[in-house]
Parts: sequence; C-alpha cells; structure tokens
Amino acid sequence: MDMPRHVLLQTKTTNQSFAMHPSLSIYDESVKHFINTDFEIETLSNDCQFTEGPVWNSEGFYLCSDITANAVLKFVPGKKKEVFIAQSGTANEADEDLKPGQAGSNALAYDGEGSLLVCRHGSHEIARWNGKELQPFLSSYNGKPFNSPNDLIVDKKGKIFFSDPPYGLKEGKLNPEKFQPIAGAYCHYNGETKIFCDKYQYPNGVCLTPDESQLYLCSNKPFEKFISVFDAETLHFKRILAEENSDGIKCDPNGNVYLCNKDGIIILNSEGKRLALIQFPTIPANCCWGGEGKKDLFVCARENVFQIRNLLR
Repeated sequence: MDMPRHVLLQTKTTNQSFAMHPSLSIYDESVKHFINTDFEIETLSNDCQFTEGPVWNSEGFYLCSDITANAVLKFVPGKKKEVFIAQSGTANEADEDLKPGQAGSNALAYDGEGSLLVCRHGSHEIARWNGKELQPFLSSYNGKPFNSPNDLIVDKKGKIFFSDPPYGLKEGKLNPEKFQPIAGAYCHYNGETKIFCDKYQYPNGVCLTPDESQLYLCSNKPFEKFISVFDAETLHFKRILAEENSDGIKCDPNGNVYLCNKDGIIILNSEGKRLALIQFPTIPANCCWGGEGKKDLFVCARENVFQIRNLLR
C-alpha cells in the first residue's frame, strides 16, 4: 500500500471547537472523484454521552441515539439538539440483566411507510415509534427475547436486516437461559424472521449496497476482523470484502464503503481497497448521509456529534 498523503482540513465551530485538527489521509487518488477534500467539519454537540445509530429525516433533521442517556436526540441544522424520545431503550435501566450504561436505544431507521424503527438494548427488541410512544415490533426469535438489537437497515421491499450482539446484556456477554444463545444477524420480511449469520460473536454494523443486491455485515472486535458480504435476496454468504473492523458501516451512491472504527472513518471502494481515512478527535461509532441531495455526512463519535457538509461531490 502506498504511503498516505495527509491533508490538514479546516474546522468550523458551530457550538464548540475541536481540541485538535482532523486530517484526511489519501491512499488512492481516485477518492478525489467522489469526495471534496477541502471540506470543513462542524461540531454540532460535544456534551452527549455515547451517540449512535443516526438517521436522516427528509423533513430536514437528523435523529440519533445517546445510548448512555437512554434517549433519541433530534438535530435541526442551526438549532440546539433536543430530546426526541425519552427512555428510548427501556423504562427500567436498573434491570440486573443489563449492562450499566448500555440500556438505551441504538440504531434508527425508517421503514417504507415512513415509521421510525428503534433498536432497543434494554427492552431486547425493535420497536416502532407512533409519534407518542414506542410499540414493540420484533421482540423474540424461537420463543426467546433478542439480546440487544444493535444496527438495522430496511430495503425498498420492506425487508429489515439487523444485528443482535450481547453488548446491552450484563457484562456484554450472552445469557442463553433468558435470551438468544447466539449473537446473530437476522432478516425480517412478510412476518417471518430468519437468521442468516451466526459467525460473529459481536455482529455490529449492517449496510446495503446502493442497488440493494448485497448486504455488508461487520464487527468492531479485533478477533473478528472481517467484513462479510451476503446476497440480500437469498441471504447466502458470498465473500469477505476486506479484513477490517467497523462499528457502523455505510455506502455512498457510488458503492464506496465507509467504516467507523478506532482509526476514524475509513473509505473503501466496492472491492475492499482502502482509498482514504478521515480522522476525528473522538472515535466514530456510526454515520449517515443527509442534507440536500444527501451529500452531508453526520457522524456520531462518543460524546460528540459532527457534520461534514458536501463531503460528496
């Protein structure tokens, strides 16, 4: 691999300034064909606890979970954040089966009808927000509650793909007597839930390619450093995209893949080749596209929430 070229980026202060300057490391010049390399990074908030699971709403705002705060937050450009859903993971954070600080909600996604789906660690379910309260939608498999649904994505047909690691359980470990005996990845469609992967101990990010023909699944644990590719229709394993770790994972419209891990956000092409790395002051957990034309990148990074406007060309 060629030595990367480092580009110092400008920073823009929205609420608070960075403690350090971020940088872009370019490994392959082809990245310049689809991203702007002179972008600014805005800090939208620096007083959250552990942000995750962002989603863009077409009405002009972002939502994300603060797992530790047990809340879904709303970010409207130019305004202060607000609590959108309180007790988004559970109403009982003191449950002895839960890991302290991990009882909140995680990934958020909209289904084909425009309803918000919420992965709830503490309630061991995926729920649907009706505008007033969270209603259970997917709560169990083979007669037992899920562990702590982590990430999810919904395709145009209405298929729901999601991961179910034990991060929200006590000590972050499986409890097969009460919950699922494995940490699986699932597909729910037409009232039926199927498990399509049980090869990870901590399955995490899930993502569809732009044409929705393939699904990516990953883990952020060093001992399972590989990104799996599945046929989104048959759910059959196809190949390993790359030997990388990732928490959240996203694609852009060109099929490039964005990995959130301890190094920052790594950009791969559709063949798994590293193209670039965007570094942040804190570790990114997840990201999503939003704004006009969905060219802006919204980044959840621990206590911080960042935005890169017009990252995509």
